[in-house]
Formats: sequence, C-alpha cells, structure tokens
Amino acid sequence: MSAFHVYPVADLVEHDVENGENCVCGPTPRPVKRDDGSIGWVITHHSLDGRELTE
Repeated sequence: MSAFHVYPVADLVEHDVENGENCVCGPTPRPVKRDDGSIGWVITHHSLDGRELTE
C-alpha cells in the first residue's frame, strides 16, 4: 500500500508514520484515486495537544 501521511508537527507524541494504522492518535485513512486510475491513501494523523480546537 502506498500512503502519504499528514501529521502535526511538534505534537505531544511522535506519530508513527511507518505503521500509520497503529499510531496512538487513531489516524484516519482516506483512499485517493490517482491520475492513472490506481488508488493511493492519505493517512491523516490527529494531534494529541488539542490544537484543532483553537485553529
């Protein structure tokens, strides 16, 4: 599986981008159709410092 990870910088923990599904933040995978018709994945990691509440 080919994946692109989006994760917060300088969070309370280091996010696991090697095994994204096992990251403590409970990331959200989303399939993305590529130009050639194949499917790639965007793995969005969630912050553990709560920055989404103030941004």
